[in-house]
Amino acid sequence: MKASRPRRPTTVSTDDAGTPPAQTRAAIERLMGQMRAVNERLIVGAVQAQTRSESADVEAARVRADLDALMSQLRTANEQLATMAEDASAREARYRRLSGRLLTLQDEERRRLALQLHDSTGQSLAALMMNLDVVGTATRGLDARSRRALVESRTLADQTAQEVRTLAYLLHPPLLDEVGLVSAIRWYAEGYTTRSGIRVDAELSDVGRLPAPLETALFRVVQESLTNVHRHASTSTASIRLAMAAGVVTLEIHDEGRQRRHRATPPTGTPPPETMGVGIQGMRERIRQLGGTFDVEFTATGTTVRVAVPLSEDVS
Repeated sequence: MKASRPRRPTTVSTDDAGTPPAQTRAAIERLMGQMRAVNERLIVGAVQAQTRSESADVEAARVRADLDALMSQLRTANEQLATMAEDASAREARYRRLSGRLLTLQDEERRRLALQLHDSTGQSLAALMMNLDVVGTATRGLDARSRRALVESRTLADQTAQEVRTLAYLLHPPLLDEVGLVSAIRWYAEGYTTRSGIRVDAELSDVGRLPAPLETALFRVVQESLTNVHRHASTSTASIRLAMAAGVVTLEIHDEGRQRRHRATPPTGTPPPETMGVGIQGMRERIRQLGGTFDVEFTATGTTVRVAVPLSEDVS
């Protein structure tokens, strides 16, 4: 075998001074330039990323500050609303107490006036009629004119006495205290028919004796409702329904007349506030004081007042 010839080492040609040729230097410079460009891009990217991170941190801090401020405002607003709700509740409670006290004082004043009319004015009129009767037994010394005046005076005194008795009973009927609500309503309905000519159909269940404030409130509702029928409705009939079921007393007053009102009632049947008188507001407040509901419905075919009051220990 022939011995293999040893390979010569690869050498880069250089000039006599040991410097690579121009072509190689250019390639190296291009490579270095690319590396520098890549490094610059890396540096710029790192700087931009850091800047964006810092901006994001600043923006996040600003958002958190705004959010904290909004949450603080929200807490303050909630506290203010809670305070306002407590104040409104307290004012409503004070209003209810004052309203209830006013209604109580009103009933007490009616009772006092009724007693005064019956015991004082009524007795004075009775004494006047007795004196006129005494004078009437000795009419021989009177001329015709004087006798006529005496007879007219006796008639006027009798009419006045009847009106005073009626007024006293309307202010506070003795039957309400003596025998209860059912008898008082029946008596009032009969007198109302006599005075107004409007026939009242009364369907009154035997609810027994109810707490005095409840009997007074329901009687006043009947009074005010029938008074409104006489004043505002063109009708010759009305009805009253009184019942009790499941511990709830219900009262309904209905008429089939067309209400004489200046403003038309809306289709919903609920009258605008300006058409609802003080009497209706007073009735509603009386029933609300007892924890009940009061509703009045105006329609083209009549008016219905509905009341429902639950019996409870608080009604006393």
